Amino acid sequence: MTTREVVQRVLPLLERLSPRTLDKARLLQYLSARASVDWGMLTFEGEEVADGDRTLLFRDRVSHELRRVRYPDCLPAGLEADVLAEYKRLAMGRPLTTMPPRLFDFFFRAGYCDGCRYDAAGSRQICRECHFAGRPLNFAPR
Repeated sequence: MTTREVVQRVLPLLERLSPRTLDKARLLQYLSARASVDWGMLTFEGEEVADGDRTLLFRDRVSHELRRVRYPDCLPAGLEADVLAEYKRLAMGRPLTTMPPRLFDFFFRAGYCDGCRYDAAGSRQICRECHFAGRPLNFAPR
């Protein structure tokens, strides 16, 4: 799996969170560093705060190089864990997993699910396909 392939897979997530290229780049860098901690490639060393900007410090386990990563302004408060989980799901190319439900609702509940005729107990499998796709796949207005 190449870096380019990973970026292509996670791009829809980045685009949903910010239209600005700079924010997308910071978000990608941040999520990549956080995921690399979980995958054992980096260690989290702490954070610095200056002029209201948070910078997180990560150390490469092999080179021992310290990397500074600015916390992305476009990351919604309270959804960091869900965004990170979705990033890892997309980056790893896990097709038989679903987008975290809270994140799916954040992106699509008001604009799609609340007005979809399949948003009912008897149509859970149809809704589940949307969660696997990570986007409204079976949207049908009421």
